[in-house]
Amino acid sequence: MPRGGPRPHRTWPQRLLISFNVLVMVFALGAASVLGYFNTKLAKLQRLQLSGVLSNSGAGPGAAQNYLLVGTDSDLGLGTSDPAVQGRGAVTGARSDTIMILHLDPRSSKAELLSLPRDLWVTIAGTGTQAKINSAIEVGGPQKLIETIQQNFGIPINHYVEVDFLGFKKLVKAIGGVPIYFSTGFRGIPHTAINITAPGCYTLGPDDALAYARTRYAEYQATPGDNNSWVEDGTADLGRISRQQDFIKKALARAVAKGIRNPQVLNRLVNAGLGAVVVDQNLTIGNILDVGSKFKNFDPQGLKTIELPVDFLTVDGQSALQLHQPDAQKVLDLFKGLDPNTLGPSSVSVDVLNGTGRYNEATDVTTALQGAGFQTGPPGDANGVTGADSLIRYRAGQEAQARLLARYLDSSVTFELQSGSTAGAATSSSESSSSITLITGTSYKGVLGTPKPAAAVPGPTTTTSTSTSVAGPTTSVAPSQTTTTVSGFVPDTPPPGVRCG
Repeated sequence: MPRGGPRPHRTWPQRLLISFNVLVMVFALGAASVLGYFNTKLAKLQRLQLSGVLSNSGAGPGAAQNYLLVGTDSDLGLGTSDPAVQGRGAVTGARSDTIMILHLDPRSSKAELLSLPRDLWVTIAGTGTQAKINSAIEVGGPQKLIETIQQNFGIPINHYVEVDFLGFKKLVKAIGGVPIYFSTGFRGIPHTAINITAPGCYTLGPDDALAYARTRYAEYQATPGDNNSWVEDGTADLGRISRQQDFIKKALARAVAKGIRNPQVLNRLVNAGLGAVVVDQNLTIGNILDVGSKFKNFDPQGLKTIELPVDFLTVDGQSALQLHQPDAQKVLDLFKGLDPNTLGPSSVSVDVLNGTGRYNEATDVTTALQGAGFQTGPPGDANGVTGADSLIRYRAGQEAQARLLARYLDSSVTFELQSGSTAGAATSSSESSSSITLITGTSYKGVLGTPKPAAAVPGPTTTTSTSTSVAGPTTSVAPSQTTTTVSGFVPDTPPPGVRCG
């Protein structure tokens, strides 16, 4: 991916900062036995009021939860001579440059971490315009970012956590640095960021660790130790994601090795994170202790790090990324609580017709369904206005698809069986013979981020044409070049007989 040209935002990587803080706070806090101690500590956390934006799905005891982890490039608390401040010029305040979703399932003790590249091209919620996803928080704060994620990807967000530079540096210092084995030379661009010139084990302290995490444009030696063999890692932000996810595991392993489950060490780490972490108003001591008790023996190597399959594209002369479907949808479904072995939205094609006469409704519903993972055709208008129920038309063999669509609709629904098979003729110029058709009714309120339970949607069947009624609570850009991306350079594990850390 080419370098050069103006960059709208500085590329400070907070994926690492956030994940490290949050995993330490969530996993490690559960190891403590003194409730009053943590009530006192958590009282010092900064809170954001995000009522009406966060999802309540899966809010019951022991239910899986999604934590939106956001990093800012705030240098608050750092001295003017700090390396992290150098080169910022007139940049002040905080900007969003990192988005990760941490999925914790206490029932299975599984933890999965998904990185959303900052350059993903999406529709910004409530604006009708498209832009890179990292611009959402500047448009309308954390609320706008949460809404954009939920609408574009259909992933419910239960909690929000935000961190900055200072917390990262304190935590790295608290665990005595993070050891990384470099099998070959590695350096950032510019080279002053980090410059590893020979193979070996290096323990990165606060400044070097931040410089390593900052590196978006990097080079490595094709031949270890040969200064004439530097090769550019052209994966930019995607390569940085790969390295940061690997770094997270190494940092957690270091914390465990240093005795994170020892109360004194834990106290030092918690103190390091306080003041640099901002959380939503619903993240309570009860939440943390409940999750922490399930993860107190968590092995850092058990953290499953996931990268979205994406393609490169160019929009108005700037580089961006788009999801590579249908592979990306399979990843997103994991964070929506869907079983990848069952029918998912990516397997369902829907044509939307406006049955209410409300302005732009078919287009808005089509965009929302795309965000939930459905395949969609061009929106259109129905012949006449329907009633309160939204109507789902399907053909024999499409019962499961119609039922899944109904589970995603915040609307009362009526099913209608069309004559003929899926290969039959379409019923209108806007309908495809291989798609099911949704005609909106006046009860339609939106597309749900998490589908209603299957038991809430009985039917449809192939025996009646208008059988079951159930109550319910985009613009595309043609890429100039499309290439499925791959992971960038990541330092190797130490060779046999060599210990690092």
